[in-house]
Amino acid sequence: MSRAPRLEPSLQEWAALGLLCERPRHGWAVARELAPDGEIGRVYSCTRPLVYRALAQLRDASLVEARGQAASDAGPARTTLGPTRRGRAAFRRWGSEPVEHVRDLRSELMLKLLFGERAGSDTSPLLRAQAALLSRTELTLEQQVRAAAAEFERTLVLWRLSVVRAALSFVEALLDRRTVEPVVYRPIGLVASAHTDLDGMPLQPIADTSGESRIEVFEAHRGCLDDLEGFSHVWVLAHLHETTGWDPTVPTFLDDTTHGTFATRSPRRPNPVGLSLARIVEVEELAVVVRGIDLLTGTPVLDLKPYVPLFDLPEEDVRFGWFEGRAERVFRRRSDDRFAPRTRPRPRSTRTTPRTARPSG
Repeated sequence: MSRAPRLEPSLQEWAALGLLCERPRHGWAVARELAPDGEIGRVYSCTRPLVYRALAQLRDASLVEARGQAASDAGPARTTLGPTRRGRAAFRRWGSEPVEHVRDLRSELMLKLLFGERAGSDTSPLLRAQAALLSRTELTLEQQVRAAAAEFERTLVLWRLSVVRAALSFVEALLDRRTVEPVVYRPIGLVASAHTDLDGMPLQPIADTSGESRIEVFEAHRGCLDDLEGFSHVWVLAHLHETTGWDPTVPTFLDDTTHGTFATRSPRRPNPVGLSLARIVEVEELAVVVRGIDLLTGTPVLDLKPYVPLFDLPEEDVRFGWFEGRAERVFRRRSDDRFAPRTRPRPRSTRTTPRTARPSG
């Protein structure tokens, strides 16, 4: 009878193998390191019987071998184990590969990073690979959210998406060597507009002829709209939650060529934040009625700021680059599907909240 092929080593086996790759040890010493109060155990711990079982499985797989005997005051001599050449190669490969499942990041990725630090290795390649994998997972989940038919199915995918985004933000923070927490914004309210679909939306607020829209503020922010009625316009900062991915250069609606993302008002950008200037019609206790908006209904609003010409309107030497001679097209053109979700992964970016599409200028 042929033996079934051996599965990939378990995490406890990788942990034990990693310790043996540092230097030969006997089983009791490995178990002590993997105890809850051991240096490795604070990241991933397991009981002594599981450690001895892991060591036996590593020997059966020819990943470790006996290196000699060490005397013991508590009983018979202990067998010292060390990695085989095959075992060292396997551990190096494992330590360089990103973790496939987000649920394993807390233990497996932390273990890889800890062993890398103890060995004095550069963990940046591992973190870049992990960020790329999480970005691909995020893109897939974004598409699943839009395709979800049942309400709980969508709820479940949203939960997974939020976990993946938090993990991606954490990994990117390690790559950037940040000393502060990841940036996380929570919406203060939602847009209620006549625009329910990206196709046909105005390109900028000035081209919106749909009539009045509402910016509805959540109850937690009651009182924040006090005194806003004295202003004629308000800046609306919004999260473009329907936008997926970004590119260094993008096509635009007002030109027939591509431009650098930061020289456009494209919604496809590393942090998809929309900026709209709307005329205030009325201020209610928990809502602002506005005219002229280029945001989909349901767009999460991040902030509202009053428009002050002295601050916001430059007095001289105003230039507007490639928009020169093209900005007037905003009244004749409407958005189309050029910024519809793509299937390829986007480059690495940092953000932690969902997104809402807005056409580019």
